[in-house]
Amino acid sequence: MRHKDIGAIILAAGLGKRMKSKLIKILHPLCGQPMVAYVVDALNELGIQKRVIVLGHQRERVAEFLSNRNVEIAVQEKPLGTGDAVKSAEHFFQFFNKEKGIASGIDDVLVLSGDTPLISKDTLERLIETHHRSGAEATILTVEMQNPTGYGRIVKNNEGYILRIVEETDASPEEKAIKTINTGTYCFKVSALFSALSMVSPANAQGEYYLTDVFEILNSQGGKIASVSADSSIEVMGINSRKELAIAETYLRRQILDNLMDNGVTIVSPETVFIDKNVRIGQDTIIYPFTAILGQSVVGSDCVIGPHACIIDATVEDGVSVVFSSF
Repeated sequence: MRHKDIGAIILAAGLGKRMKSKLIKILHPLCGQPMVAYVVDALNELGIQKRVIVLGHQRERVAEFLSNRNVEIAVQEKPLGTGDAVKSAEHFFQFFNKEKGIASGIDDVLVLSGDTPLISKDTLERLIETHHRSGAEATILTVEMQNPTGYGRIVKNNEGYILRIVEETDASPEEKAIKTINTGTYCFKVSALFSALSMVSPANAQGEYYLTDVFEILNSQGGKIASVSADSSIEVMGINSRKELAIAETYLRRQILDNLMDNGVTIVSPETVFIDKNVRIGQDTIIYPFTAILGQSVVGSDCVIGPHACIIDATVEDGVSVVFSSF
């Protein structure tokens, strides 16, 4: 399904200090491409054409990478919280474009993070469908966690709609027992989102504008907040450290290998084989242990690759064997 009436805001203005890197977090590579590319690609698969990324730190570098991916750029000049970040993208979703004299045509907007590269098109599709079906002002993507310590808990009413998000430090013992948590991915009615954001106050210890305050405002106005659950917690994990990057890489690499094997590629000892996201391999090729095929490499059919082969941005024709080699 193509969602021409839906836009998306990708939050990516954070410094990513826990990565302890000179490179902004969202440009750290994951199976051969920066993690933010996975978020943009998922939106592209959904047919969402109105895509705005909110940048701050190293925005020129990120903009250069995204220059051919049809993503507009909003700038958050100071790190004043997630609510302020979303508000910095508001002018891209005006209800009426005075210069062109036409309505924007964007009724709903996804809000998601640039550091959640494992989120799937199917999960975002379910979020959008639930949002439309419920008629809610906002719909939150949640997930069940056996150990939800440190995460905001989702408190629902008897009808299953969300009343509020309670942070760990503010939660009662009963609320801490809740295992449903907020993933930070949402779908909003555009008008409801920016109307509520105009009422958000920075009256908190951090002096920031919290996007989650929007839900309390919508509830106070009689608005409805729905939810849909992700299938697994790893799919919605945010990458905040190099350890988490390694976890995501292991998960994604296994998906890549499984997809290749499902399509007729033999991989001997998958735990020792590394294949990047954009690699293409033909049917009946055999990949032996301790092999890496990286970058934009293309391997033909009926090839034998490895053991101990490393292929980077290369083309291997049909029927070729590459053993104990690097090129």
